[in-house]
Amino acid sequence: MWFQLRRMSLEEAARAPFGFDNRAEIAAPPERVFELFADGSRMGSWLQDFRACRWTSPEPHGVGSEREVELAVFTVKERFLAWDRGKRISFCIDAITLPLLAAAVEDLQLAPAGKGTEVRWRVHYFPSLAMRLVHPLARVVFGRLFRNSLAALKRLAEQG
Repeated sequence: MWFQLRRMSLEEAARAPFGFDNRAEIAAPPERVFELFADGSRMGSWLQDFRACRWTSPEPHGVGSEREVELAVFTVKERFLAWDRGKRISFCIDAITLPLLAAAVEDLQLAPAGKGTEVRWRVHYFPSLAMRLVHPLARVVFGRLFRNSLAALKRLAEQG
């Protein structure tokens, strides 16, 4: 069963009351980091709890493209808001199979730094009413998921 979320723009996402802000310096070019993040077939190599990625929009992928990402406990429908190779990739979550969120956006920004890339992965969200009951615990679980996933993305990107 799908639970529809309120669509949110990048501008509105910045005003969300909750979020995660993870940063890393990765010794790989921004284009490589971008490709690893965008490539659904490689997500299992770095995204914690990943099960599958199904594009529901034809190639070439970009702003407006949609995909479903299945994790161990739930699946999300994503719609891309930004797709600027080597610089930024962002999406909103349009639907989820567990009623955890009312609205959410993930925003990955990349910038050249030294011999690699400065990565900033922000997640902005409004919890659902159901989620508010367990929100403190859920923040710990999801915070760890994003930190561990970024560390794994760093390891993969730096392998060359």
